[in-house]
Amino acid sequence: LNNQVNQLQQEQGITSADIININQSITQIQQELARQTHFRGYYLLNADIVNLPASSTGDFAFSAESGTVWMYESEWYDSGQLVPDQVTPASDELPIINGTAAAGNSTSYSRGDHVHPQQLTYDNDITATKFIMAGGTATQILLANGDTTTIDSKLSRQYNSGTGGYIRLCVFPAGASIGAPYIQFQVQCNTNALQTIDLVPNYTVNGINALYGIFIAPSYVQTIMNVYYGVDQLLHTHTGTGSQAIYSAWIHMMSGSGIATVTVSKQGTYWPQRVTEILTQDIVSSITGSQTQIPMTFNLGTGGIIGNMLQVNPLDRNYSSYSNGIRIGNNNNDSSSSLYLGCIKTSINTTQSGQWEISKTNDNTLTINPSSLRQADHSVGLNINSDSSKITFNGSELVNVGADQTINGIKQFNGIFQVNPSGTNYNEGIRIAKATNGLSQIQFGCDSAQYSGQTQGQWAAGIMVRQDTQSKEFVICLTSDFGNDNRGLRISADGNTLSFNGSIIAGTRAANGGSVNYSAGNPILWGVNSVGTEGGFYSDGPKIYWRARPVTLGSVPP
Repeated sequence: LNNQVNQLQQEQGITSADIININQSITQIQQELARQTHFRGYYLLNADIVNLPASSTGDFAFSAESGTVWMYESEWYDSGQLVPDQVTPASDELPIINGTAAAGNSTSYSRGDHVHPQQLTYDNDITATKFIMAGGTATQILLANGDTTTIDSKLSRQYNSGTGGYIRLCVFPAGASIGAPYIQFQVQCNTNALQTIDLVPNYTVNGINALYGIFIAPSYVQTIMNVYYGVDQLLHTHTGTGSQAIYSAWIHMMSGSGIATVTVSKQGTYWPQRVTEILTQDIVSSITGSQTQIPMTFNLGTGGIIGNMLQVNPLDRNYSSYSNGIRIGNNNNDSSSSLYLGCIKTSINTTQSGQWEISKTNDNTLTINPSSLRQADHSVGLNINSDSSKITFNGSELVNVGADQTINGIKQFNGIFQVNPSGTNYNEGIRIAKATNGLSQIQFGCDSAQYSGQTQGQWAAGIMVRQDTQSKEFVICLTSDFGNDNRGLRISADGNTLSFNGSIIAGTRAANGGSVNYSAGNPILWGVNSVGTEGGFYSDGPKIYWRARPVTLGSVPP
């Protein structure tokens, strides 16, 4: 009886399954009828479909002209879907041995003679180590071209930089719209010195035109801030121009850096498709094309030394904001600040012979002097006081606005030198003191390139020594006549005698009583009313006489 019950239950289950299959068949028939109701046919031209009468939503038709399915909603449109008889079959049902069939990808199982491209072997004994490449490692995968590469937990790659070389980080492809992606790399080599590299290309509507980056020096550096090992250059190359420009970012590994691991530590979610070919190339010994280097940034927060050159290029700054150059703040102790030149290369807190400094002192004076000769009273070097009214050099004033001063040394003026006197006590002009030999002179027509000596045609005016009496006379003569008492125009030391080229022409000891020869050859006698033939002028005060005859003054007829 139990067996009969079980048999009836089995027959009932089979019957139920048959009913379900029949229901599914009915549903498929209904769907096909509905589809056929909306199918309007296969037409030669697209225009035939567009002009079909009494079209309703859901209708569709096949076009031989376009080879696509046309559908109707409010009007006929090309759906872009291929007509079924135009679809390439998925497979030619040919089993593939070691290649790809001509008509697509086969869905048939491979025969036993199939050999995997990786040349793996199978001996019916499945183990974890069977399906690997001979000689491969646990961190390698086989690429389609037969090369191997490594896969780390992050997107990273190891490079052998023992002999140095260039590593391409990534490529920024061509693009003609605004949108700047961001990517950050970290590089670690045998010194465990970690370096960070941030890259942001500048995409415009005219294409990529720049690549900006921040390149951090490793924490492990020499005392003169030269990198021992690791990355010493970040640079980019580019091909094409405008919207076709493609930029590639590179780093240069120093020789002896050993195994270097380059990792993508961060990548922005904005425009990630504009960062391609990330760490896909092996290290190379050289690169070609135009290269632009991005400077290295050193962490100088607590002091440090830069091994090459520091240049500041102010951007979007102006003079009025005091931010268009280098700024050095006051120190915390005495509010001074300095710039040192010629300092020692291996220390940041000492001096050496030949070191100079430009300083702002605690009394707001600007000083320039050797560091070893620095003086609190500013008696050494060049100094400008706090309000810029006085300049001193080695304690002597060069310029002091509104104050009397003494200038030591030789000063040359290229141009006009003018004196506007304001004194009333023998100081209404230029005063020239005596030299140590008691002389004082003005030189005319001297050599502009020399501060002493004479040249041909040079004249002098001033106090000179008479050779026969050693008295000091005022003389105007050629400098070539110095030492010749019979040359030039001379006034005696007591101011009583005027002589010219050795002849006394006026004053004491004049041979003619104090006459001055004039062009006619007749002497002019001063103070002598002569009636002789030698002639002479005489004045008694109101009148002038010539040879004892009064001279009548009047106009001279033409």
